[in-house]
Amino acid sequence: MSTATLEKESAAAEVREPRRLLRGMTWLVWRQHRAALWTGLALLTAIVVAAVLLRNGAVAYQAAHGIADCPLMGGPERCSSRQASIEDYRAIYAMPLRMVLAAILTLPFLGGLFIGAPLIARELESDTHRLVWAQAVTREGWLLHKLALPMGALMAGTGVAAWFGSWALEGAGQATLGLYWYSATAIISTGPAVVGYAALGVALGAAAGALTRRTLPAMVVTLAGMGVVTALVSLVRPYLVRPITSFGSTVPPVREEDWMVEPVQPALADRTIFDAAPCYQTDDFDACMADHGALYEYSLRHPLAQMRDLQLAEGAVCLGLAALAVTLVWVWMRRRSF
Repeated sequence: MSTATLEKESAAAEVREPRRLLRGMTWLVWRQHRAALWTGLALLTAIVVAAVLLRNGAVAYQAAHGIADCPLMGGPERCSSRQASIEDYRAIYAMPLRMVLAAILTLPFLGGLFIGAPLIARELESDTHRLVWAQAVTREGWLLHKLALPMGALMAGTGVAAWFGSWALEGAGQATLGLYWYSATAIISTGPAVVGYAALGVALGAAAGALTRRTLPAMVVTLAGMGVVTALVSLVRPYLVRPITSFGSTVPPVREEDWMVEPVQPALADRTIFDAAPCYQTDDFDACMADHGALYEYSLRHPLAQMRDLQLAEGAVCLGLAALAVTLVWVWMRRRSF
């Protein structure tokens, strides 16, 4: 057979063989998680579409009824005659927007359950990791690809969803809608915090899978771990960023969007909170307060301007925990023989 014939056959084989955009471990990870990726893209698309429709509908409703920037009680003078419209507006848009924000909040949990937990547990459970390691793939390289690609995709998708959630809430008007940025659902799902939770979900799932070596137990541990972390962080959330302290004979007026960590209360000169209940039972309330030296007011609050700082701080906490989980998996995989 001539050299020309061999060259023609080789060229024909190259034409027949499709060229892959992804190769090696990247292609393998894609193949293993493509179903989850398409499902995630479908869910992300649904969230984005719902957020766009809700924002556009809310903005149009506010404009048509003249209730933009109107809270249910108080607000500009023009709002006093539109309370019925505000109540109708809340009945129409508050619950759907809460559902959209709740859907964004579930993304890190779903990612931890269906991506993070099976990520390593399924490989160890079926012993397929041995086959990969036999192909000149190091444990470190295998773990890097297994973690980085799904985690990065989930963080990116969650970040997009969070932006649209924040955009929809801003357009709907927090005070008008009665859904404020500091609520448990909104503060996580409308900013950087949810991206940190997405990383934590995958990392925690991978750690649970490496330790349990079984997919179902890893999913249970991941769900429980995410719930515990969320509950614990919610306890310290008001203090991740220093709240603004107001103390004096009078305190600044509270805005509708302010998160009151501690509401305005009577206080003594040393900032000790004073229980004014007994003074309400006297004939002269002001004289009673003066007799006790309770001439001051004290409060702690987070204004709307601190929203992003709080979200960034919470996201940083979750990223730190995710880094610890990844380090645990890394050390455990290097030291353990399979």
